[in-house]
Amino acid sequence: MKNGAGFTESIVHARLQNYAYRTSMGMIPSAEFTVRMDDFLLPVASNLPQGWTAAIIDTGATTTVSTTAGSLGATGCLLIASDGTTEGAAFYGDKQIQLTAGKRFFMEMRAQTSLAATTDLQFGLSSINATTNPEDLWTTASTDLVAFGVLNGSAYATMLADLSNSGSTAEVGTIALTDATWCTLGIGWDGYALQGYVDGTLALTWSQAVATTVPTGVALAPFAGFRTGTAAGNIGTIDYIRFVIER
Repeated sequence: MKNGAGFTESIVHARLQNYAYRTSMGMIPSAEFTVRMDDFLLPVASNLPQGWTAAIIDTGATTTVSTTAGSLGATGCLLIASDGTTEGAAFYGDKQIQLTAGKRFFMEMRAQTSLAATTDLQFGLSSINATTNPEDLWTTASTDLVAFGVLNGSAYATMLADLSNSGSTAEVGTIALTDATWCTLGIGWDGYALQGYVDGTLALTWSQAVATTVPTGVALAPFAGFRTGTAAGNIGTIDYIRFVIER
């Protein structure tokens, strides 16, 4: 008999007091779950992290791997910075994800921004209809999207969702991000409702009509991006991005 442990089911997260969106969702790829986690351990070439499809870079902006001794750069960490105001960068993957009725999904990003109230730090899913500016991925330049993070003007976590440019409006959550402090932002889809989390605590539940404002059954690309806002010295830092899809 060979040594080892056998499992009759996929390995999933146990029920947690916080991070409800992770409960019973896969921790590793399996027949039941698609799982991807990027800890950004690999080099960044031409502002594009390895394993992603393309980058959108404003003039003067850069995406690099942290090399500061003693920092999270030793375990993977992206830095997005620019020498100008309201400039930044974004990167995205292939259109490989669909929100589906009755099927669960979550996406999370551990990140921080130097000034939460005056920068854009967003991640999520986008139809990638335009690639001129980083913000094209989380504004009406994309016809279909789900995004979560902060927007210039408020430190409170904000969700955006749109289906075929429906005219939906951003919804602001109840939790504010703290300047230069790590937080885990989470997007949860339980198959019927869309929610946003900060460090595992529910910040908002999308209140607009899901049928007309949330892009279910549409192929979308995962993305993340940052813009400096009112000060050129602002920096966005991303530790990891993970998403899990129930098959």
